[in-house]
Amino acid sequence: MKDSDIMKFPWRIKPLDEWSIVGMNHYWVNGKKYLFVAIAKDGKCIQEEGLDDERVWLRLMRRLKDS
Repeated sequence: MKDSDIMKFPWRIKPLDEWSIVGMNHYWVNGKKYLFVAIAKDGKCIQEEGLDDERVWLRLMRRLKDS
């Protein structure tokens, strides 16, 4: 994967690539695009949401490392 593809496919980055996306939605609030992502593995589910940018994915990765 090229560096330019990282934000196109963040779910392919370790450790996210070991989890399954069970929900992912875009929605708009006051003209801003938001993202909701839920991932699951071994009966555990983690979710994050916020503005549609890399921070949602970075928070998910941080939560996986902390768990």
